[in-house]
Amino acid sequence: MAVIRDRPLLVDVHDSPGTFNPENGAFILGSSVEDRIGHVGEWKNQATRVRFVHVVEQGKSDFTYLIDSEAKQISLRSERQLQEFWSRLAARTFYLDLTGFAHHVWAPLIRSCLMGGYRLMVIYVEPGDYSYNVTPTEGEIFDLSERISGVSPIPGFAALREAREENVCFVPLIGFEGRRFAYVVEQVQPPGGKIVPIVGVPGFRPEYPFHAYLCNRTTLVETRSWKNMRFATANDPFSLYYLLQDIADENRGDLLKIAPIGTKPHALGAVMFAIVNPQNVELVYDHPIRKAKRTRGFSRLLVYHVSTFLRI
Repeated sequence: MAVIRDRPLLVDVHDSPGTFNPENGAFILGSSVEDRIGHVGEWKNQATRVRFVHVVEQGKSDFTYLIDSEAKQISLRSERQLQEFWSRLAARTFYLDLTGFAHHVWAPLIRSCLMGGYRLMVIYVEPGDYSYNVTPTEGEIFDLSERISGVSPIPGFAALREAREENVCFVPLIGFEGRRFAYVVEQVQPPGGKIVPIVGVPGFRPEYPFHAYLCNRTTLVETRSWKNMRFATANDPFSLYYLLQDIADENRGDLLKIAPIGTKPHALGAVMFAIVNPQNVELVYDHPIRKAKRTRGFSRLLVYHVSTFLRI
């Protein structure tokens, strides 16, 4: 049975990646050409008691990592292989850096790590800025994704029950990509009065909530869901988790379909909530193909004490 702690402070904030240093255990990181994952080289020289593990390929249903100069492939749909991944690293404390990972890879990793009873801290580095679209439109100020692959379950997070249309509450965690919000609404076809959008307020920067409103304005107006708007701190997954709990309490008996299409910390909060409530939560994800250089520079580094908050 999952145990939730009573709202402690579970986020460490570092003004830059250089002020953080992992102490012991294993550090898992993905691959990306973005500026904000360049901090790892400095840590390797300082954290002598930490084993750094690189995930070099992220497929649709598997990933490949390097260990002792050997490449190993793990199926994201095999709980046995995922547990073997953690045990092979021979540690009890793990750092998982979400910055260079796709949602469909890091979400099952978090679930399996918690199921294994390990100590887990999740790392996220905020971007210094996002790449602007050279031909901006109302819904696309920033140039973030190549295309949308389509809605399909995140491995390990398929819906466990069906629900009639009137018993669905749709909760999109919206960001800067208005076409993604419009797409998931079209795919889910939720009841008009039961769309509860969540915006990151405060945002990573003061102006970001206004960008989110502008980018999603058309769908917010067409669905009239702007009337149900809720807010959670953009870089705090625990704030989002508690808000989802409030929404679930207000819509008791409904299946919550949550679309994590906003900030990655919000997506982390949604994943944790889905882990605790597998019978009543479905994650609706559109699997975007990200632009290689969608961000520039880096800002704060955040450490989330996930296993302190959540035990399975």
